[in-house]
Amino acid sequence: MKTRHILQLLPALLIHSSIYAQPRAALDIDVTGYWTPALHEDGLERGAGPEIADYGGFALNDAGRLWALSYDPSRLTLRHHQCDAYVMPYQMRAVGNFRIWEERDPHTQQLIAIHVWAQTTEGHRVIWMDGRPHPPAWAPHSFTGFSTGRFVGNALEVYTTHLKQGWLRRNGSPESDQATAIEFIVRHGDHLTDTTVVTDPVFLSEPEVRSNDYARQPGDHHAWLYACDDGEQITGRAPDSVPHYPFGKQPFAREYSDRYKLPFVASLAGAESMYPGFAARVRTVTEVEAAAKLQPPPNRPPETSRAVDPEPRDGEIHVFPIRDNVYLLAGDGGNIVVQTGEQGTFVVDSGSGMISDKVIAEIRKLSPKPIQFLVNTSVHAEHVGGNTKLGASGADPSLPGSFFGLQAPGAATGHLADPAHNATLMAHNNVVLRLEAAKAPESMIPADTYLEERRRKFHNGELIEAFHEPNAITDGDSIVHFRRSDIIVAGDIFTTTQYPFIDLKNGGSVQGEIRALNDILNRTGYEHEEQGGTYIVPGHGYLSDEHEVVEYRDMVVIIRDRVQAMIKAGATLEQVKAAGVTADYDTRYGADSGPWTTSMFIEAVYNSLK
Repeated sequence: MKTRHILQLLPALLIHSSIYAQPRAALDIDVTGYWTPALHEDGLERGAGPEIADYGGFALNDAGRLWALSYDPSRLTLRHHQCDAYVMPYQMRAVGNFRIWEERDPHTQQLIAIHVWAQTTEGHRVIWMDGRPHPPAWAPHSFTGFSTGRFVGNALEVYTTHLKQGWLRRNGSPESDQATAIEFIVRHGDHLTDTTVVTDPVFLSEPEVRSNDYARQPGDHHAWLYACDDGEQITGRAPDSVPHYPFGKQPFAREYSDRYKLPFVASLAGAESMYPGFAARVRTVTEVEAAAKLQPPPNRPPETSRAVDPEPRDGEIHVFPIRDNVYLLAGDGGNIVVQTGEQGTFVVDSGSGMISDKVIAEIRKLSPKPIQFLVNTSVHAEHVGGNTKLGASGADPSLPGSFFGLQAPGAATGHLADPAHNATLMAHNNVVLRLEAAKAPESMIPADTYLEERRRKFHNGELIEAFHEPNAITDGDSIVHFRRSDIIVAGDIFTTTQYPFIDLKNGGSVQGEIRALNDILNRTGYEHEEQGGTYIVPGHGYLSDEHEVVEYRDMVVIIRDRVQAMIKAGATLEQVKAAGVTADYDTRYGADSGPWTTSMFIEAVYNSLK
């Protein structure tokens, strides 16, 4: 009798225990196990892939449609695209098997994370369930993104940010690095349904909703590996060649509508084709009006970027650890990189100088050692503006104030004649010439310069090399490579916030910019499936790896080719601008106001090539 009474009371006792601290639904939903997608669901998507120009019923905006029509699948033969992984929204629709398991605290057994392993491209997702926040806007992106989850009713709700650029469908329909996703994962016995809602301000006109169904498998009897190593697939191709189709020249644009006897406009219409009344409107659309969707409308004004600005604007300096003892400092108008160690602090770029005191304070938190070296990647204000204050806060004990009566290194350049009480400022010699021509204060001008290929220094146990990138953004650009930690500081040669600022009056050129981006890619390596490995710090924007650089390189090459083709056809600058040569990238990088607009970028490309 006593035993029966205890058993009757046990559920009530457990309700008040720590085991039931989380919502009851969290204990009732189990999504773990081995799962295989139902390949008959959206069969064309899962097999050979959707057809070119099959955009009806899909929420691509004008930029997304033009991007897709320009896309040539042979771009995947380029070395840096061969191992591209799938972005999360597409990964969850991929063929192959999925394994889902839990990660729990070994002591409390509280749920920390749910892991999802996808066989195709070896996509490993982590859905954090412990309430941690999403990273800041300047943190790296990945193909799986950063996901947090919670149980709501009978569903696992997942929110994902920090995705890389990829595709939503394999007919070139793009997804930008600004996309976010909300998922609702529900289990029905031996079936799992994942409903994904993707919001992309760059390439979608409205959220795109899709669902995926999976069937539970009895055990681990599947292959899980999808190894990839890149190699040269087409020999003799120029390094600045990126396969793409010119606007209006997509050779397969009509195949889909012809095959299925559809009005041509119906295959290109996008989100509007999902709503009532579209069939009636199609009957009034002429062939000329439909074909106009293959290219930007003439004299269309450039669009403004819809991307989130990742640079903090709160007047504070934010420190983000990159790797080993190297840090990113964001907040003073341009990214600053700091290496710490026993010898003294090594800094790349000094910011705009607006809040240099806060920069110095954060550097002193990282290391008690003074700033010993400061390298400038270019002459632009947001890279040299803090030189005076950061330089004065440092010291270079390796260089005495005088040596046999000569000041060093000021004897060579005439600048910073007391290095023992000042950090040594370093840059390519053209930075010095440009600053001198601009009558910059002597305390801002680097004293330690180099003239040709590189300047190298072994500091804090690491080889650090500055490489000259001739006539890229300017004629004095450098990239700085921390060899042991494998971090490249790119300066304004690469940014994630805007079109490249090709400064013609200071020696910049579009061809030099492309060469510089390719030089960065020649020095990078990925850890797995085209992500991780070498980190690249942009002059502005979020911490990246080679995938962001190659997408940026592709963009510059494609726009260069469009402008070059029009120049060869005799087009004027006004005609090039009217043609909308940047139409598929403006929602990501464009600006119609501010210090560097889309119009200024097109003009720089045109004059550089002309």
